[in-house]
Amino acid sequence: MIQPLLLYGAPVWIDALRYEYNRRLYIRVQRLTNILVAKAYPTTSSEALFIFAGTTSIFIKAEEAAKRYEVWKGHRANIQKIDREVGLNKWPHPADFINIPETNGCDDQTIRNLTDGSKGERGVGAGVVMYVNNEKIARHKLRLNQRCSKKQAEQLAIVKALDLIKYLEIANNKPRTIGVYTDSKITIDTLKNTSNHNYLIVEIRCRLTNLRSAKWTIEFSWIKAHAGNLCNELADRLAKDAASDKDIPVAFDRIPKTTL
Repeated sequence: MIQPLLLYGAPVWIDALRYEYNRRLYIRVQRLTNILVAKAYPTTSSEALFIFAGTTSIFIKAEEAAKRYEVWKGHRANIQKIDREVGLNKWPHPADFINIPETNGCDDQTIRNLTDGSKGERGVGAGVVMYVNNEKIARHKLRLNQRCSKKQAEQLAIVKALDLIKYLEIANNKPRTIGVYTDSKITIDTLKNTSNHNYLIVEIRCRLTNLRSAKWTIEFSWIKAHAGNLCNELADRLAKDAASDKDIPVAFDRIPKTTL
C-alpha cells in the first residue's frame, strides 16, 4: 500500500534521486517496511532486506514509472507503436459528435456487418462477415500484433466492416441502412463516451461521420457471444483463424499502454 504513495509524481522528481542525500531519505521508508515484512533484525542490510521481503528497490520502480510515463506521452523514442489517444487537433468538435444508436437488430437492414475479435495463445485476430440484402457477400480476416488486446481486435473488425461499404454498389430503390453487430458491449459503450479518444475509437467515428454524410443510417446491435447465432459464430471462427495464420500480414500493431 505504501509503494503508490512513494511513486506518486515520479516523472516530476525522478532527477532528484541522483543525489545521495535524497536517496538515503527515500530508502529509509522502504527499509522500515521491508523489516516488518521480513521480520528481520534492524541491522540487516537494505540489499538483504529486498531478498527476504521479496520486494524491488524503490529507485528501480521510480525509474520504471518515469520511463513508462515518457513512452505513454510520446516523449521517448520507442520501437513499438503505442495505442495512445489521438492528438487534440484530431478530436471532433462537440457539435459534430455522432450519436450511436443501439437497437436489437433486424433483418430488413440493407447491409449487415457481423464483427468479432479473438485473442489466444496463437495470436490476435479479427473477423468480418458482410451481408447485403440478407445474402452473404464478403468475409475478411485480419491479424493483429500478438501483444494487442481482444478489445482492439473487436474495434478493428468494425473499422474494416465500415471501410468495405464504400466499395458496394447499392440500388437507388434500396434503403441506405447499415447494421453493425458485435458481441463487444464495451466497444459500443466506449463509442458513446465523448471523453474517449483512443485511436481505433476515433477511426470508427470518422467512418461513421463519412457514411452519415453520404445519407447512410447506421445502427449498432449487441449480440451474445457463443449463443448459437450462426453469423456471429462465423465471424468468431474467422477471427480465430486469422489469429493463428502467420501468413496473414499484421494489419494493426499499436499495443495497449497497459502492456508496457
